Amino acid sequence: MRLLREKFPNELVIISVHSAKFPAEGLTSNIREAIMRHGLDHAVVNDVNFQVWQSYAVKAWPTLVVIDPQGKIVHTQSGEILAEEFAPQIEALISEFEGKGLLDRTPLDFRSERNQEPMRPLDYPAKVLLTDKSILYIADTGHHRILEVQLSEDGLSGEIVRVFGSGQPGLQDGPAVTAAFHGPHGLALSDDTLYVADTENHAIRAIDLPSGTVRLVAGTGHKAHGSFMLGEPTETPLRSPWALLVVDDIVFIAMAGSHQIWALLQEEQLGPFFGNGQEALVDGDQMQSSFNQPSDLSLGMGHIFVADSEASAIRAITLIDKPRVVTLVGQGLFEFGDVDGRGGMVRLQHPAGLTFYEGLVYIADTYNHKIKTLDPTTGELKTLIGTGQPGHADGAFGEAELFEPEGVVASNGRLYIADTNNHLVRVADLASGMLHTLMLRGLERLQPVLTDEARPPDLRYDPLLVMAGQVTLYFDIELPAGYKLNSEAPLTLRVAQNGASTLYTFEPGQVPMVTLAINSDQDLTFDLALYYCETEEERLCLIHDARFVLPFLTAEAGPPVVRVPYQVSLSAIS
Repeated sequence: MRLLREKFPNELVIISVHSAKFPAEGLTSNIREAIMRHGLDHAVVNDVNFQVWQSYAVKAWPTLVVIDPQGKIVHTQSGEILAEEFAPQIEALISEFEGKGLLDRTPLDFRSERNQEPMRPLDYPAKVLLTDKSILYIADTGHHRILEVQLSEDGLSGEIVRVFGSGQPGLQDGPAVTAAFHGPHGLALSDDTLYVADTENHAIRAIDLPSGTVRLVAGTGHKAHGSFMLGEPTETPLRSPWALLVVDDIVFIAMAGSHQIWALLQEEQLGPFFGNGQEALVDGDQMQSSFNQPSDLSLGMGHIFVADSEASAIRAITLIDKPRVVTLVGQGLFEFGDVDGRGGMVRLQHPAGLTFYEGLVYIADTYNHKIKTLDPTTGELKTLIGTGQPGHADGAFGEAELFEPEGVVASNGRLYIADTNNHLVRVADLASGMLHTLMLRGLERLQPVLTDEARPPDLRYDPLLVMAGQVTLYFDIELPAGYKLNSEAPLTLRVAQNGASTLYTFEPGQVPMVTLAINSDQDLTFDLALYYCETEEERLCLIHDARFVLPFLTAEAGPPVVRVPYQVSLSAIS
């Protein structure tokens, strides 16, 4: 859809109708999160009672309905489409109705939900990986990058050491600062190589940790469609790789889009390992079995445990003797809920993450906003963390809140949870039964690139009268109520003047002040980046990144010192 809209920006109007399968997906607040998470910039209707679905006689997800300028249905198609194959139909309609004088190219102004949100250090983090050196890797999915965080001794805070990825979506190999990912999810470590499931690029990437260099190891950058021949790993198209697991010299891939588990052997051979590609809950051997959007993998007890999300199931692939998959929890595509216990009545709701640790499978029960445990030997399922309601409260496990967690890892008596819709990483102390929010330091390493000359200003001040010559500017920054500047991150101000730019850095607590030579009337451009946190607990920290223009008028009676008020809003600047 995005490609079609880009091709026909003034002729094609896209309206998504969301008819939810899961109860959690039917809540408008959750749909809004999904819109922002997936970067949608068109209108979405919440068809909570399936009224639109029934009106258009829809039978399956997804279904495409094309309506012409006269309001008539001209085409209906179930299943996914290829933009390049469907574009000729749109071109034919444009030509027909342009000839009739019925084509209205008046732009529609849709408000972007993302523009209503503040910038955060993390944006929908999906997966986490913990090493034996207390380094936590975070798939900062919405920011299209991977963070390397050195954890503190108590494991409750961490220093951002390195950032892999420019923060702009794309498929670019090379050094960490210029490499580009697109919606990365799963992570897996093999010696000095960090593998990344680069989901929206439909690719597997590898980061050489000593050098920080990123390279492509599997996939073409295009989503696989239909039947195709397997070839070299970088010549074989993939379909939404979601999670990774390294076992010896094999990288196992949860291929959510094709409902399979794939295997990459020594970066030389690639192909399906388990699953026939049909979306169903079927146990059995490698090609008899079926999966349902597998979203995470973990090794334990001689098995690969699989979070089979769309069936709200936990599966186990035995690696001993003849490989075979069995279902531990789950009954099928339309059997879901929030029921603990044993036997066929237990239910999950779209679990997207899991990890095996000390005899238990810890499950990110995503749509139930919980972490649960599964004992593979007894089949007992228990709620460990969460109330079942979305929120971000820390505290005792039974009272703490999560919001659609998608990833979890465990080590040294702690769980690290990718609390996706809260844009946080949470830390669960298994001994004390307390949930904490991971405090991130070194936020300045996340500083956006502010040198984009094409970037339009977010704000333009009224002209300031100043004395010609050396002028000192003080910037009085006002934060939202309940927030303060981050005590460990500097504030930066870049000033563009006469074709050159100068970067000023101010330590926490310093009032930003610059002295500039302003000898004539002129407009100066300023790029401001600062970091601010909740006043009380500092659990929630945000990033403010803005470009503004100050026009100056010079006069003999003008002041040599000017104070410039600047207000930070919790809403993104639009």
